[in-house]
Amino acid sequence: MSLPVARSRRALIAGASGAVGSVLLAQLLAEPAYSDIHALVRRPLSVPASAGADKLVEHAFDFSDPRGVEDIPGIDDVYICLGTTVRNAGSQAAFRRVDFDAVVTVAHLGRQLGASRLTAVSALGADSGSAVFYNRVKGEAEAQLIGSSYEAITILRPSLLDAQRSEVRPAERLSLALTRPIARLIPARWRPVSVKAVARCMIDAVLRGQAGLQIIESDRIQQFAG
Repeated sequence: MSLPVARSRRALIAGASGAVGSVLLAQLLAEPAYSDIHALVRRPLSVPASAGADKLVEHAFDFSDPRGVEDIPGIDDVYICLGTTVRNAGSQAAFRRVDFDAVVTVAHLGRQLGASRLTAVSALGADSGSAVFYNRVKGEAEAQLIGSSYEAITILRPSLLDAQRSEVRPAERLSLALTRPIARLIPARWRPVSVKAVARCMIDAVLRGQAGLQIIESDRIQQFAG
């Protein structure tokens, strides 16, 4: 059930072609609280014709040179679902350009467009002081988001994402194959979490509009499954 809102809102989404982002986009298009969904894309999306599809506006965007989208009308909410792996990015530097630089770029752009609420997908174990490169970059990105001037910031830290991906992640596939059959025996914080639950949790948090910072760990995200 959709939460009541005073008027139709406009959302900005980055990462709409990814595992979480594609599901989130579909949910945003179906969400009556939104009149417009503006997607920052590197290439055109393949969005099936469905109710709400007419709300989508795609903007070709170079995350390393964020210009040319100043004409986007006032945005209320920013959704960030950007993320890759070092393996798929090709190097630690390339990974950082996605999981840190691009995330921060979108957050800054959202504020320039007038947004007051932001939500972003991070990861379980994110910690700017971690010795693990992946966790450290995620933590550093979180710190930048937390230091931004949004009225409401929600950061999600899901565990292993249960999703059908277009990109190949062998370690993730193996982990899912091993954990899916015994998921109910694994503590909620650590068990795989569906991308549908992550997306629904993001929308719920944004539309509630709780001022200040919320960090939602994976066990709380699990509550949105089903």
